[in-house]
Parts: sequence; C-alpha cells; structure tokens
Amino acid sequence: MDGNTVLRWSVIALLMLGMYWLLNHKSGEDVQDVPQERYIDAPNFAPDVLDVEPGHPVPAPPPAGAVCTIQGNRYEADLSSRGAGLTHLRLTDARYSQTAASDMSTTPDHERWRNLRTLFRAAGSAPSPDDQVQYDRFDWTLSKHDAGSCSFSYEDDRVRIVKTIAASKRPFELDVDTTLTNLAASAKTHAASIEVFAYRKNGQVKGKLGRVSPFQTGVECARGDEVQRKSKGDKVFRSPPFWLEEPLVDRYAAIANYYFAQALVPLDVAPGEAGGKPVCGVLIEQWYGSNEKPDDDDAGDIYHAKLEYPKRTLQPSESATYRQIAFFGPKERNVLADAAGGHAHLQDLINLGTFSIIAKYLVMLISWIHAHVTFGNWGLAIIVLTIGLRLALFPLTWKQIQSTIQMRRLKPEIDVLNAKFKDDAQAKNLAMMELWRKNKVNPLGGCLPALVQMPIWFALYATLQTAVEFYHTKFLWFTDLSAPDKYFVLPFVLGLTMILQQRIVPQQGMDPVQAKMMTFLMPLVFTVMMLFLPAALGVYMLTNSALGITQQLAVEKLFPRAGAGGTAAVAGSGSA
Repeated sequence: MDGNTVLRWSVIALLMLGMYWLLNHKSGEDVQDVPQERYIDAPNFAPDVLDVEPGHPVPAPPPAGAVCTIQGNRYEADLSSRGAGLTHLRLTDARYSQTAASDMSTTPDHERWRNLRTLFRAAGSAPSPDDQVQYDRFDWTLSKHDAGSCSFSYEDDRVRIVKTIAASKRPFELDVDTTLTNLAASAKTHAASIEVFAYRKNGQVKGKLGRVSPFQTGVECARGDEVQRKSKGDKVFRSPPFWLEEPLVDRYAAIANYYFAQALVPLDVAPGEAGGKPVCGVLIEQWYGSNEKPDDDDAGDIYHAKLEYPKRTLQPSESATYRQIAFFGPKERNVLADAAGGHAHLQDLINLGTFSIIAKYLVMLISWIHAHVTFGNWGLAIIVLTIGLRLALFPLTWKQIQSTIQMRRLKPEIDVLNAKFKDDAQAKNLAMMELWRKNKVNPLGGCLPALVQMPIWFALYATLQTAVEFYHTKFLWFTDLSAPDKYFVLPFVLGLTMILQQRIVPQQGMDPVQAKMMTFLMPLVFTVMMLFLPAALGVYMLTNSALGITQQLAVEKLFPRAGAGGTAAVAGSGSA
C-alpha cells in the first residue's frame, strides 16, 4: 500500500477515535455544590418561584411587570420593569426568525436570570448603613418609552437610579446606561454589576458521532490580546468560588455557541468621574429537577457572564454612570468586526481552533470568493475555495505523486527482497534501506507533504464548521448548509467515492481480508459519521474527493503500475 494512502487512513481512524472520545468523555459528572443565591428584597417585591425554599408552599407566579418594546437594527427586544431586564430579543431577519435561535433570550421567565439584570450590592454581603442601595431586588418604574429606547427608574431616600436601554445604530446591539445619584445626607457605597444568561439542556448540546452540536455553549472573558474560554465540565466550575475573575480593559464578557453570542462590552465611565474598570465573571451552573440527574437530557445548565465594577463611594448629590454595549445576535464576521465600534474585537467570539491563524485567511478568501466570484452563492464558494486550495497545494501533491511513482518502480526489487529475507526481518530492513539509498528514494516522501498540508485542511474544517454564513443557507437540495443532509444523499455519495478511490488504486502488500476492510469497512464507517456532519463540510469533502479521483486517474494513465501498462512508470518517474 502506498505511503500516503496508509497515512490518510491512519489519520481518518485517529480522527474518528478522537472525536468519539471527545463527544462521549464526561469530564464533570460530579455535582456542583453551589451556594444558594440569597437576595435582600424590597418590601412588596414578589420573588421568583425558584426562590422558594424546599418545604415551603409555592406561591403564584409573580407579576410580569410593565413591558417596553424596542425596534432595533435586525431585531425586536422586549424589556420588563421587573428587574429592568430583557425578556425577549427576537431576530427579525427571515433567515433567523423561523429557527430555533430566533429568540436570543432563553431565560425570560425568571427575574434572577433576565439578561441585562443589574445589581448594586456586593454578592452575598450583609446589609450595611453605608449601602447606597438597600436592596438587591426591587420593582422599577417604566418612566420613558419610545420605539428606540426604554428608561426605568427607582428612587428611595438614599438613591435615584435611572437605567436606559436603547437600540444602537449597529445590528444586534443595545446601549445600556445606568446612573446612580446619592440622595442621602452622607456618603454611601455601591458595587455595580450587569449580567447576561443562557439556558441549555444537555440534549441540546450533545453531539452525534462526528458532529459537535451547534448549541454547545461556553463562556468567555477577553482583555488585551487574551481570550479565556471555559466550557461545561472545566474544573474551575467544580469547586468554590466558581467565578473566574479576570480584569478587563476594553474587551468583553460573553456567552457563545457555534453561531450566536451574547456579549457585554464595558465603556469608560463618564468624563470627570472616578472609577475603575470592571472584572469579568463567568459561571456554568448545573440546573436540574429533584427527580433528575445532572447528565439527563432534560437537565441543563445556566450560563452566566457578568461585568463587576469595583466598589465606589458617592458623596451627597454625587452621581456615577456605568455604560455598556450589549450584543445579542449571530456571529456574522462583518457585523462582529464593526460591533461596539470595533475596539472590542468581537470577531474573537468565533473560535477557529488550533490553526486559527490559517483559518482567518481562509475566512477572508472564501468571503472574497462569495462576493466577487460566485456572486452570493455560498455553496459554490465552498467548491471554488476547495479547487483553489488543491491548485495552490499541488506542488506538495506532486511530491507525493513522485514518491508513489518511485516506489512503484522499485516494487519488483522489493518483492525479491521480501522473498529472499522472509525469515530474517533485520536483514530485510537493512537490504530495503540500501535499496532506497542506492536509488535515492525516500520512503517517507509521500507522507511528509501530506503532513505539511494537514494544518490547512484542519483550518478549513474549522472554518466551515463555525461559519454562521451557512446557517439556514440553501444550496442545491440542502435547505441548511449548517445542518446534515436530511435526505442522506451526500453521505452515501461520499462513501461511494471512497470505494471508487480504493478501486482505482488497489491495495498492495495486503491479504484479501485486509484489502476488503480498507475497501468497504472504512468507507462505511466514514459514511455513518458523515450522516450528522453539516452539509457545508460534505460539499467540501465531495469536491475534494472528486478532485482526488481525477488526480488518481491521471496518475494511473500517465504512470501505470507494473503489469498494468508496461514500463511507463519507470520512464516518467523523475526524481524526488
């Protein structure tokens, strides 16, 4: 069997084993011992049903509060005076509005998990006469409302708070401004924070064979050039304090899955105001019923990401303003590049994996092809990109072909050595090495070029796997390039092309059982794995396979193996 063929099948087998382990390995089945959240509630504030302690009667659901609706750029948002937070954010593009991700708010019914919820006391702290705000939770008043903004207010004898949430001119963005004014006769202290949340059931984030669920969710903190990502099962969330705190400069705290993200970007405090930068706090909290286990499909997790500002003391009549930009939407690359004015670099929300440096250039290339060559057709853009990469990498491929031709030329002599030293492996290896040296043949010549190409193909895989541009994008019979082929045509065609490739180049040096396994079993396994991979990846793989078959047919025509067309392979062998 040719060296590059061995490598190819070995890599495929290792990748399948690795993906199977990653998708089935449970790194965190132990139950979290998260301390119960306790809040100081204002009089007459009705707590969430979730806040009722075990053994106590469950009250009626609390009132929903006054609702304010904002018409934003490519979205519509509902906010409630109960927590002055977001209850719904509906994406209005036709491409998203009819999908499972149409509402970016997955925790609308509980005040404690409402997006853009703000607190003004340090978490878990006891009441103090120096507190600027006496309560963690209170009823806000919807004080102002128009099509583009909502203002909520709260006032008592210590503080006046005005919180305004307005639609930004940019897509999927909200501007959040919160101002506290000290109404007391003495200095008072507060600690402001703002948070976003997401809820996902285990069944939603589970993968299938080779496919990672597009709803697999993680939390992120970003500062400077550093992005710190955490996912479910990480040890940091298995023992107190659970919160991962990292200082922020001008980046973000976020919750993200493959295609969508919720991010908070801190802005500077108002000119002339003192105050420090916030820190990023993230948490993945298990949430399941009394009759469920943590890993049941219907059990799930609450994902938290918040900005926590340092304590601040206000003198009488002094005010403090906190400003953030909140992003709730798809991870469209051009949108993320301009989000929050561009300074937060939200494009880092797209995790391109180990070979991200290569993948970023592939993203730019396929976007250019989409805009200038295929005129808006993403399926054709994948095909053109694949052809272009094959052409660009052909010098390395030619090295593999030359190595294959040289090994074919030596096959009669190798057969002689195998027969001569069939009972002496050491002598046979020495004779083989001498034969290769004498003929200036490198047996690894077909493998090394393939290893050089692998980072590019892995980067392309990551690019196609994470591109929201393919989300619910139609091509040929595919209704969604980000989802598996619902008719299962593509996986079976891919399986047949793999069998065809093995037929074109029969396996040498293998017994019939091994040859049959390589010809039929491996394509069968690959076909099953492809059943659940995104169609975009399938289009790339099918194009690549078609090009590979064309290449193999050309090699067999120009340089036939011994016994299949004379000595042409010797005449055109060239040098490695």
